[in-house]
Amino acid sequence: MATQVPTIKWAERPEFVYITIEADVESPVVKFESNKISFEGKGKNGKQYAFSYDLFKEIDADTSSTDFKTSRYPKLKLVKKDAGPYWNFLLKDKKKDKFVETDWTLWKDEDEVEENEDTGKFGNFDMGGMGGMNMEQMMQGMGGMGGMGGMGGMGGMNFDDMGDMEDLEDKEGEEGDKKNTEETEETKLNSVD
Repeated sequence: MATQVPTIKWAERPEFVYITIEADVESPVVKFESNKISFEGKGKNGKQYAFSYDLFKEIDADTSSTDFKTSRYPKLKLVKKDAGPYWNFLLKDKKKDKFVETDWTLWKDEDEVEENEDTGKFGNFDMGGMGGMNMEQMMQGMGGMGGMGGMGGMGGMNFDDMGDMEDLEDKEGEEGDKKNTEETEETKLNSVD
């Protein structure tokens, strides 16, 4: 069976490059080198996946890590040898590779990265800090119409009077139909057979 190259998605931060390998594999094997990453694994679908890429800049192969447990797709966290400006390219040759895509779900521009951002958690959105939040209470405090606290509903409006609106809509519909018929007759008179 032929080996396939899986699609990888990447994003970066000043200190890290995050890679998600879009292949649902069992027992993946990843090799980090200072300027290269390699991957191979057998898919749960029976297909064999592999790739080897030369990186745009060097990484710290000893501290770069993998995460095979929190997602069905293997994730890699490459630690940049020299933290600082973004690479803007993942691959050394700077060419477009059809198997390498930007991961816009993880991407942040350099000026959007906060100093106290926890970059140690790769792709894990920890909602634990919201403990005990009562959504109903939050919605009531937001204001709004009928039942949404802060606006007091739509008091003074009588929905029984809405019957007159239906009569108005019927009259407008009849007038529109009559106008359309007149336009059709006029069009027939102006057309050339």
